[in-house]
Amino acid sequence: MSTLVIEQITIPYDKELLTKWKARDSSIVPSFMLAWNGPGIKNGYGFGDWMAEKFFRDKGLYTITNEFNLLSKTSKFKRYNDIISLMTSQQKLQKFKDAGKILGETDYSIENPDMFVYNLETCFFAEVKKQKNVLREPQMRFMYLAQSILGIDSKLIYLSDSEKTQSINKMEVKFNLPDAY
Repeated sequence: MSTLVIEQITIPYDKELLTKWKARDSSIVPSFMLAWNGPGIKNGYGFGDWMAEKFFRDKGLYTITNEFNLLSKTSKFKRYNDIISLMTSQQKLQKFKDAGKILGETDYSIENPDMFVYNLETCFFAEVKKQKNVLREPQMRFMYLAQSILGIDSKLIYLSDSEKTQSINKMEVKFNLPDAY
């Protein structure tokens, strides 16, 4: 069993905001999302990412949300992958990709998180969860390898409709990883 310590940022939200999102209220849902009719719209697809993006933008940070894939040889998100690669060395990035490939071939899947957050002073990966959603082992493996190989931390962004104030806590997660890592 491997252990990872990450920061959890809890962001409170009003239930009414999610209700408006699900109803596709144009006063809060971005126009590009209104045009999308894919699965999950009625379940609030995109709400958590939108809330997290807004939170980070308000702090002077940029986000790349669901438009990068560091694990693919040929990714349709090359320009965003290139931004992330500027934050680390090509040698580390190749070592990360190699580790991800080996893990995938040995039934230890690895999964890109929801977003990459950055500015000139900092960068980190972030996975967004709300309500009862929890980090899955493939996400934990990505975070672990990003931290240990790339030197880039990850954060869990937890959206809560029951909390009233924002909080930041360290959390420890345990997951399966071969001994070689």
